[in-house]
This record gives sequence, C-alpha cells and structure tokens, in this order.
Amino acid sequence: MRASTHGLVINVIHSLCTCSNPSFSEEFQKTLRLSLDEFSLPKFYLLFGISKVKSAAVTAFRSSCRHPTDRWLGNERVCQQLPADRERLSLPSLEVITDALLEIMEAGSREYPDCQWLSTWNSLAKNLAFCYNPALQPRALIVFGCISKTVTDQEVKQLLRILVKALESFNDVMLIEALIMCLTRIQPLLRSESPIHKALFWVAVSVLQLDEISLY
Repeated sequence: MRASTHGLVINVIHSLCTCSNPSFSEEFQKTLRLSLDEFSLPKFYLLFGISKVKSAAVTAFRSSCRHPTDRWLGNERVCQQLPADRERLSLPSLEVITDALLEIMEAGSREYPDCQWLSTWNSLAKNLAFCYNPALQPRALIVFGCISKTVTDQEVKQLLRILVKALESFNDVMLIEALIMCLTRIQPLLRSESPIHKALFWVAVSVLQLDEISLY
C-alpha cells in the first residue's frame, strides 16, 4: 500500500509536469520538477517505509498471488497472517511528506486562487482528526497540524479533550505522540491573547513527566 501510494504521488506530479492544458507558469513547473526529483530520492523511499522496495507496481500486485502460508477450505481461500513488515511509516516521516505535498498544493493554489483543493484537504483531515479511529486518527492529526492555516480555541480544546482521554487509558502512545505533534504545529496559529497558550505550557511540562521516549 505504501509503495502504491508513493508511486501514485510520483505519477500525479509527473502528469502535472507534462500537462499542456491547463498551462502552468514557469515557476509552478519548476516547483513540480523539483518535487518530482525530491520524491524520487532514496530519502523519500525511506520516509514512505519502502526503502527495500524496487518496484511499486510489483509490490502493489503481489497480494493477488497465492501466498505459501495460505490454505484452502474447499473452494475458499483462507489467508493466514504474514510476519509484520519491519519498515514503518512513522509520524515524523508523515510530517515531512505532508509538508512536501503542501508545498505543491500551495504553489498550485497561487496559479488558481479560486480552487478549493487546500480547504477540501483541510476539511477531510480535520474530520478524521476529531473522529476516533485507531488506524487513521494519529495520521490525520499530523496532516491537520501541518496544513492548517488558522485554528480556533474550540478546536484546540477538542484536541486537548482527546489527549486527556488518551492519557487516561495510555494504551495508544502513537495517538498521544500525534496529538503532541499536532498541538506543536497549530499553537503558533492561535491568537496572541488566547488563554490556551498557558494551558499548552503545562501540557508540555506534563508530557515530560510521562517517561515515554517517543514523546520527547
């Protein structure tokens, strides 16, 4: 899945680079070419957690083949779980990837000021960030923190409520890490007179007392 997503990103950027209608300015085309080169670097293969993948296409369709661990009951195939992939897409890696995609999105928005790409992306990320989903919520929080241009006190309070619940159970360190990273990114967006600033200071002090290496 990660290899396919990386390949899709490469293909979309390449399509924009070769697109003749609509036509883009030289500045935007330069941004696209630089982004295409950047996403093709080994650094981004590592960020996507696919540094050992040689071909995204091969990896994408490998699941359609019969695995040696599969067994059959009559005409039905029963898939047995394979060993977990050692490479992971970490939250800091997702943050770097999101910033790189945001750069392209912002450059495209300058070309077409009326387009709603960024606002739509922000809305989708926000909805997932505030909705409980162990698989998607931490990643959505990272994206929401990276692409947000404005934030309200109410939104930060909602994030703090999620953090409180996560700390009460303390069974999902990744969610806590994502919340801290998200709050770090959106705190500068708060109005200067917001009372949330003082609360976030004590949140940071409290996090230091958790003795969890991944949160430092």
